[in-house]
Amino acid sequence: MAALSGIEPGLRVETRLFLPSKRVKLISGMSSLRRASNDLRAAENAAELPPEWVRTAVSFLLFVHLFAVLVAVLANWYPSPLAAQLRTRVPLLAPYLESLDLDQAYVPLYGLTYGMDQDTDQRVEVDLNLADGTQRQFMLPRRDLWPHQRYRREQRLAEVAADLVGDDTKSLESFLPQAIAAHFVAETEASGATVIGGTIRCRRQAVPTMEAAASGKSATPETFDLYQAEILRVAGEVQLLKTEAAAEVAPAPKRRLTE
Repeated sequence: MAALSGIEPGLRVETRLFLPSKRVKLISGMSSLRRASNDLRAAENAAELPPEWVRTAVSFLLFVHLFAVLVAVLANWYPSPLAAQLRTRVPLLAPYLESLDLDQAYVPLYGLTYGMDQDTDQRVEVDLNLADGTQRQFMLPRRDLWPHQRYRREQRLAEVAADLVGDDTKSLESFLPQAIAAHFVAETEASGATVIGGTIRCRRQAVPTMEAAASGKSATPETFDLYQAEILRVAGEVQLLKTEAAAEVAPAPKRRLTE
């Protein structure tokens, strides 16, 4: 105030605030950013959401699908009584899982192995003799199946057919091979050919020996027959006549990788 004592009365004194130019630019930029944020928030509020009934329907369908996937996993391998009842008693659940190929054997095909014979791949080979002297050959699983879930189903079918071969299951070991043979006979005759006989074999891939693994050379896996039968036509039906037992065709035991 002492500095202003020399100013004559009646004169107007103006004071101005001078800010550095960089600070002014920063304040201006923050204001622009705030306005842009407000504009974006207003645009989001102005966007129209789907009707409430559409959102409710989508949420319900998503819940139903996730519920079906959960039941498919829980009821797949050694299911609990509750999971088994859900799998069989919930309306339309089984057809839904089968139509989307969600009803798969997840555990047996992707579990850890112990280097045993049962841990290797199995396949079913069918040779059909036709009336014109030719022969048609089939194999399960078929490599050209698509989607891959169908290949996994046939792989599981071949695995079960091989697992049923044994002294404890002699009454059941021809059940699946007969059904498989009847399927390929019907498929062949549907194309106009006449089947007069044939052979069906359940084969298993042998576990590699220590010598083969140590050599580092790639080779065709060795396989051996678990079950073999002749395909007969009796009164228009497909019948099997078993020709070899598992003990007669299985190779001698070899030193395994686990030894």
